[in-house]
Amino acid sequence: MSRLRAVLAGWATVLLLAGCGGLSLGGEVQPGLEVGSGKAPEIGFLPAGPVAGASQEGIVRGFLRAGAASDGAYENAREFLTSGASEAWNPDETIVLLAADSSTTARLLDPATVQVTARAAGTINASGRLTAAAPGATVSATFSLTSVGGQWRVDGMPRGFGRWIADQDVPRLVQPFAVHYVSASHRATVPDVRWFPLDRLATRLARAQLDPVPDHLLGAATTAVPAGARLLGDAVSVDVNGVVSVNLISSRLAPGQATRQNLWAQFLTTLTQDPTVTALELAIDGVPVDLDGVDGPVSSLDRVGFPAEQPVTSSTRPVVRRGSALAVFAPTASLQGQNRQAGTTPSYPAVPAEYTHLALSADGGELAAVDPSGDGVSRWRGTTRYEVPGFGADVGSPAYDRRGFLWVGGVGNDRADRLWVVDTRADPADASAAAARPLEASWLDGRVVLEARVAADGDRVVVLSTRADGSGVSLDLAGVVRGAGQRPERLSAPMHLGTGFTSAMALTWLDDRQVATVAAVGRAPARPVVVGVDGAVTPLPEAPGARLLATTGGERNLYVVTSAGRLLARSGVRWVDSGPASDLATAAG
Repeated sequence: MSRLRAVLAGWATVLLLAGCGGLSLGGEVQPGLEVGSGKAPEIGFLPAGPVAGASQEGIVRGFLRAGAASDGAYENAREFLTSGASEAWNPDETIVLLAADSSTTARLLDPATVQVTARAAGTINASGRLTAAAPGATVSATFSLTSVGGQWRVDGMPRGFGRWIADQDVPRLVQPFAVHYVSASHRATVPDVRWFPLDRLATRLARAQLDPVPDHLLGAATTAVPAGARLLGDAVSVDVNGVVSVNLISSRLAPGQATRQNLWAQFLTTLTQDPTVTALELAIDGVPVDLDGVDGPVSSLDRVGFPAEQPVTSSTRPVVRRGSALAVFAPTASLQGQNRQAGTTPSYPAVPAEYTHLALSADGGELAAVDPSGDGVSRWRGTTRYEVPGFGADVGSPAYDRRGFLWVGGVGNDRADRLWVVDTRADPADASAAAARPLEASWLDGRVVLEARVAADGDRVVVLSTRADGSGVSLDLAGVVRGAGQRPERLSAPMHLGTGFTSAMALTWLDDRQVATVAAVGRAPARPVVVGVDGAVTPLPEAPGARLLATTGGERNLYVVTSAGRLLARSGVRWVDSGPASDLATAAG
């Protein structure tokens, strides 16, 4: 798992730092700005403290620089503050990530007040949630100073001020990691990705693991951590062999071997993201949390009754459509070779061009597309077409999940329902069993779902929706709450991803942490964009006329279908024309 992800600030409207009095952001929308990349240095960094006779501006600048100390060594930073300001300052409050080309300016408003301004790429709140800023946006903060022994010192700063981190310092100071919960529908963990300072990382991750299931995963995931549990000494220890010892203080742990296994799985999966951690010891009130047949520190999930984490891959080949002809898509093959291969795949029917937004099931045994009227969906098994019983209008792009369900959005006949699933395990000729059934998701009331894509884990879904008039574009992540037979029944509360999109279309998961869409802000042309579940937004090179997206594995294998009927493939920092195509469908997940 990568320890670092480059973060590019996406397009957004002007961002306000909620709860941080004295801080403001503003600026024009421009192409994205990179705020962190590369491998973190192994050596520590401790900026100097204040020098005698420093000016008011120099003291504030020095404090901001000293906040970039590694290993949580903030003693020099605190020397720029009065004792009262030092006691009140929490470096882990709102962290501002500065843009790659930013330089900080300091202005003396009066002899005891300094205002600093810089270009921002995003903010991380105290819970580790990253919010991308508007490219070109600026952040400002005002500090008050007083004289202490003839030397200027900061005695006041904006409420909630943590640190400002320069672009080049991001990799060694703060990075994204997942806190893990337990799936409510199968034997697996579910990630919740946040950003954490790298000092005392194992302790930070262990503290975060004590948090309850976040709202956007409620019902889709559970936690075995007892409510109110805390860490003994508010910390964990890691010995020279990389064994981390977690000792919880708790009144009780729910009974049962499964609960103990879940607890182990959560802490093990989360804490071993720290590169210094190799294995885990777990206790509650000093008593080891024993598992049947397991002795000593645990280093792998399979020892605690969970399958080892494996990348989810599909053996089903993508399908490309040119007109009404379908062919297996082989990215490395020539178009002539793909056309010849089309003749050897009679199981794929001819899908008339007026049926749009092709979808492919996980096993490759079924296709779906939006009907020509835009008010229905058809499914193909072999050469037989089945109409999904009518459920509404303004149908969005259909998409399969890996558990045998077809997802499609639209507007219900009663104007209430907005998202449906079809059980494709049932006989498609059975009108009752194969009918589209609505999901409960009250937060979609009054909206039109353009597309809903389920992650490979089956526990999370990203939903792209707008208001009825096409405004108010929203990209949201939510948990999938399943009932009997794995049937999706409702969605958790949404967590918003990305900001400021004025238009968007197309949606695909790139991996378990990133999705891609085609989006625009303001009057700028739409372009492919990568949006992370951690809050990062990365604009990709422009692809004029982009209208569909599909990937054969990750961002580098992302393909675009244009309105001109061309298939574009990634090649470095540009798109290369790969021939004609009116659609490209990859297997679910």
